[in-house]
Amino acid sequence: DMDLSPGQVIMLTNWTNDGGVFIALKPDQKLNALLGVKVSTDKVLADKYLLVNTTSGPGVGIVNQTMQYHGPANLYSLNGATQLATLYSDAVTATAYPAITINGVGTKGGSAIAFSYDLAKSIIYTRQGNPAWAGMERDGQAGPIRSDDLYFGNKPGDSHADWVDLNKVAIPHADEQQRLLTNIILQYNLHRKPLPRFWFLPRRLKAAVVMTGDDHANNGTTDRFKHYLSISPSNTPEAVDDWTAIRGTSYLFHQTPMTNEQAVEFEKQGFEIGLHLNTECGNYTLASLKDSFTTQLSKFAARFPGISNPVTHRTHCIAWSDWVSKPKVELLKGIRLNTDYYYWPGAWVQDRPGMFTGSGMPMRFADLDGTIIDNYQVATQMTDESDITYSKHINLLLDNALGTEGYYGVFCANMHTDENGGNSSRGSDAIIEAAMAKKVPVISAKQMLTWLDGRNASSFGSIVWKNNELSFNITAGKGAKNLWAMLPYNTPAGSLVNLKRNGIPVPVEKETIKGITYIFFEAGNGNYVAQYR
Repeated sequence: DMDLSPGQVIMLTNWTNDGGVFIALKPDQKLNALLGVKVSTDKVLADKYLLVNTTSGPGVGIVNQTMQYHGPANLYSLNGATQLATLYSDAVTATAYPAITINGVGTKGGSAIAFSYDLAKSIIYTRQGNPAWAGMERDGQAGPIRSDDLYFGNKPGDSHADWVDLNKVAIPHADEQQRLLTNIILQYNLHRKPLPRFWFLPRRLKAAVVMTGDDHANNGTTDRFKHYLSISPSNTPEAVDDWTAIRGTSYLFHQTPMTNEQAVEFEKQGFEIGLHLNTECGNYTLASLKDSFTTQLSKFAARFPGISNPVTHRTHCIAWSDWVSKPKVELLKGIRLNTDYYYWPGAWVQDRPGMFTGSGMPMRFADLDGTIIDNYQVATQMTDESDITYSKHINLLLDNALGTEGYYGVFCANMHTDENGGNSSRGSDAIIEAAMAKKVPVISAKQMLTWLDGRNASSFGSIVWKNNELSFNITAGKGAKNLWAMLPYNTPAGSLVNLKRNGIPVPVEKETIKGITYIFFEAGNGNYVAQYR
């Protein structure tokens, strides 16, 4: 949040009049004239719902049901702007106030878009829970404070609605609102140039399963990984790199009786073995957490000196004692992906498949001041201790990702290796069977992290729009194998007619994603020219 000076308001207004696309999140009221709105009341509407206009504009392709937002929203009336989304006072009751507006500015195609709420803060709060509940025991379950306590509304003596509406848990509220922002950026910049982007996952995949299991010193890991080798369509290094081999992660107590030689061999074959930190199912402080990681990582390294240091993690009893101490300490220890957000307990889940964080996508944690922490949250949506029907959950998640809903995502499972000596589990088998039938990869958490780092290290550069041609270069990051890029197919200058890399035609495939038609192409290093007419 910030207050603008009169000079800053003039600067932004002039820039938008000159054809700029200006997007404001819960903006200073000094921008009301530019945004084409006026304050209707001094009150705000906090932690409610919105409904996107999906009949035209950037809302086409976005879910046509109400979604939650978090934080306060300003209450506006229109004063020249057009409404893109409406605020709702509950899941079914519309208000008279817009949630998102657009105002055409000037004669050069400028646009001023206002979100009445702070979209960025809302995304973080949706994904990470209610900060006011951090460090609070709410779910009544024995053991430590956990991530679900940040979402659990019905605490005795302090009852509220759940932080994410579990009646709408199949909808990735946070992801859909970010994809709406993507549509806004792309569509309203078309008068200037078509903007390229990268797809979320390799090979144009719309979903992936991150398979994990916790091993409580039983060494069920050995038989579980052997089972995956036996059912994998291929176990070549190429299959591992292409995500066509069945692979997984096992988080082990440091005293697990697996030999170093076994661990080394599994890692060579593409599996991941990491530490299952044990807080003795108790809460932690920042100091005690640092000590626990230091001690147990040292013992883990001594037992398995031949494998890589852990880079992903889940804690025993999924202890989560505050807002973000865990990802901060993990980062200090070289761990950069966390699976502790856990869709549990069963009495709360009630066998309702979905995404309790409002998201199916890996994304970095953020601190309360907005600082990004270089550690990815990958929520565990499927567990073998939440009383779920495994086939029901995995099939709904994958069908919604692959189908017309477009709820693309990375879906993590924790299927303990303690069951049946680790050889197999009903949950693991059901999830893998569904994924294989739908051609969705089953990978380790480390494979996911490698891809995320590679994709996010990839970039577009030297983007120039001239004479209905877009020229740009691509630099693919290390680990971004099978990276695909996208370009809008239609522009005011016409449709894309050809694409060349280093002067050679590039094969393209056309697909509509969230209401926008793109051409997809393999994103290799080089210089590209896209011609429209």
